[in-house]
Amino acid sequence: MRSFAPAFAFSALLGATIALGCSSSSSPAPSGPTGGPALGAADTHCTLPTKVTQAVDPASCHPTAIPDAGAGDSAMDAMDAMDAMDAMDASTPDGAMPMMGDTRYGSEADDDDCKYHAKWTATDIRQGQDVTFTLDVTTLTDGKAASGAAPDAEVFLSSTHPAPNSGQKSAETSAGRYTVGPIRFDAPGRWTVRFHLHEDCEDTLDDSPHGHVAFYVDVP
Repeated sequence: MRSFAPAFAFSALLGATIALGCSSSSSPAPSGPTGGPALGAADTHCTLPTKVTQAVDPASCHPTAIPDAGAGDSAMDAMDAMDAMDAMDASTPDGAMPMMGDTRYGSEADDDDCKYHAKWTATDIRQGQDVTFTLDVTTLTDGKAASGAAPDAEVFLSSTHPAPNSGQKSAETSAGRYTVGPIRFDAPGRWTVRFHLHEDCEDTLDDSPHGHVAFYVDVP
């Protein structure tokens, strides 16, 4: 009887060699230490000495229209409204940046103006690797999910070292939950990640939906 054992053994050896060649050409899985939120004192700026929160009003997103004087309103009322708008415009000159609060430690904090509470997690944080943040945002006045905030992240190591352009985008995966990324940290150190909420809104009135909150992120 003719034996097929040598042919079978050769086929098995060939298959193993091909498999070994394929596995050796694949990229190794990322390894090494991962970064995360910097450790430090918890944020309390909206809770001490008493809880102070700011409700938001969508009408304050673009407060550019001067109120019309109604039939029963006096000319003085219309002038007062115009003066108020002029004062608001003067308080925020063109090109001026809104005031930013302190950068926070940990992975959750209230925003600078006490409108929102933000909490984040992230995929593995390593130098030179794309990172995606998951951001949960609620309103401080009622604890409800803050939908439609369209967050984007301002990321920098120092005033002269911003994060490289990595095609960052955001998406709302469920009410008040957002993914933001990819973000790429191109150097080790303590980075600042500032999330801007409703950035399309002007930040001139106290109850504007615009908000911002920054966190320290350590990158090994």
